[in-house]
Amino acid sequence: MALDTLFDVKELTPKGEIPGMFGPPTPIFDTPITHKENTLRLYQGKTPMWAPFAFGDTNMFMVSCDPENQARSPKGGKDGYGIEWVFVEQAGGAMVKPGNPVIEDINHWEDYVTVPDPDTWDWEGCYNETAKNFRDDMATFTAVPGCLFERLIAGMDFGNAALALIDDDEKEGVHRFFRTVTEVHKKTYSNLKKWFNPDIVNFNDDWGSQRAQFFSNDTYEEMIFPYVKEIGDHVHSLGMYWDLHSCGFVEPLVPFMIKEGFNSWGGQPLNDKWKLKQMYGDQFIFTANIECPMEATDEEMDAVVDNFIKTIGADNRCLVEARGPAALREKLYVASRQNYDRLLKEGKVIF
Repeated sequence: MALDTLFDVKELTPKGEIPGMFGPPTPIFDTPITHKENTLRLYQGKTPMWAPFAFGDTNMFMVSCDPENQARSPKGGKDGYGIEWVFVEQAGGAMVKPGNPVIEDINHWEDYVTVPDPDTWDWEGCYNETAKNFRDDMATFTAVPGCLFERLIAGMDFGNAALALIDDDEKEGVHRFFRTVTEVHKKTYSNLKKWFNPDIVNFNDDWGSQRAQFFSNDTYEEMIFPYVKEIGDHVHSLGMYWDLHSCGFVEPLVPFMIKEGFNSWGGQPLNDKWKLKQMYGDQFIFTANIECPMEATDEEMDAVVDNFIKTIGADNRCLVEARGPAALREKLYVASRQNYDRLLKEGKVIF
């Protein structure tokens, strides 16, 4: 039985490669079960045979027919809400054209923006262009940008958006805006299910800075939580797992993430993932951020990997974002495969 297979060094012989997310191509190891089976074991609450990599273990794609993704590309342009984006070469990404917030009064936001209709996008063309590159042995993951608070920022700029969440004279307008954005996203997820049938879909909304979250828990619960929860319920009703991308220090919001139905979160390393896993690991999948300098020695990488196995990776039940020399990925794979052997021997594997 494949799930009883002990680690063999022959697994390290690459059977192919996929484009790297942050550098050279990523090798595909000759694993005892497929990458798809292994990733889904994690989301199903079982023990994966190795700790799945956040990048390189899935078919990851962005929806090219979404005007948001088109506007955020190097070409720039207007998104589905009529807001103009420009690409910043130095940053390697796009930003809203500065200096002229489109929404002058959130209570009358309908006068300033258009509302995109995902049902009218060229999903068939997008599928034909994208799905031909998918591997059958990998789970499919797609990212959805520009969700609730980020969408408000795009229309108003950050300071005005943050103030609108707590200004009693503006809250009603924010609620109506979020209601509309919620319906747009539900349509987006429905079309993703219809055309791509992805295993995991993402929700992208930054809620914090390096020092703290952007708003209090009470403000979050009042102004944002109900809409995220509604979208999460919709995603799960479609039979898909739900992943959150939210940058910044947002540890205090983890209980809300769980209530909203998120299955996983790729938070930044400034959040104490090991502490959080000890508190919520039975309900939630955390991403371990494993980084080494490109000039790191084998001994230095081994120490980082050993610490990973002794802490957040002790049960193999986490995602791994690895950045550093190519050897780091191999070392993490070997260590988590051998860790699976230990868990198997000790009767701790969840089948």
